[in-house]
Amino acid sequence: DQKTSDREAKLEEKRTERLNKLETRQQEREAKLAERRSQWDANRAEHLSKLREKAKTDSQEQAVASFKTAVETAIANRRAAINVAIETFRQGVEQAIASRKAAVDTATLTLKNSIKAAEEKAKADCAAGIDQAKVKENLQLATKAAKEKFNSDKKAVDKMGNLMETLIAAKKQAFEKAIQDFKAAMEKARTDFKAVLETAKPVEETSPEATTTP
Repeated sequence: DQKTSDREAKLEEKRTERLNKLETRQQEREAKLAERRSQWDANRAEHLSKLREKAKTDSQEQAVASFKTAVETAIANRRAAINVAIETFRQGVEQAIASRKAAVDTATLTLKNSIKAAEEKAKADCAAGIDQAKVKENLQLATKAAKEKFNSDKKAVDKMGNLMETLIAAKKQAFEKAIQDFKAAMEKARTDFKAVLETAKPVEETSPEATTTP
């Protein structure tokens, strides 16, 4: 009937709006991340260049080269972990949306079929000479039961939102681990760099601390 069609149209409209918002936010986050990474790369290259310029001996130059390799490796590993976390989250969201869509579509189709079956039974009962009041009552009860089941199914679908919380928590945990691993790798790189310089004349003034931005 018209109410069912209107309900389907509203569900589809909300679904499309939700998908568009998710896609827009994802694109904005990716663009900002790419911009920040580009700026970080430029700053890091500048600081490493200054370290190389200050190196006066072969051992210092080797120390700078080793430090540069360690820094770049740490950053590459961090970015790879972040990228995997983002892609895993994105795939999880897509799967959740697909599952929700399938559940909503099933609930809507069940409602439509139930109402149609109730209406056809009412017509058959009328043709069979059953009391009109009884036919109307049965139709109302069947329609009410179909709508109640639809509402129950819809509530079950809404509970799928808990999956999003799980995906967000997993992404956050992956980010935190990537950052912790990065910090540990950078600390080791700095320690190794300083240990080498202690055996030779230090590189003038420029600190390796400035190169740690991911």
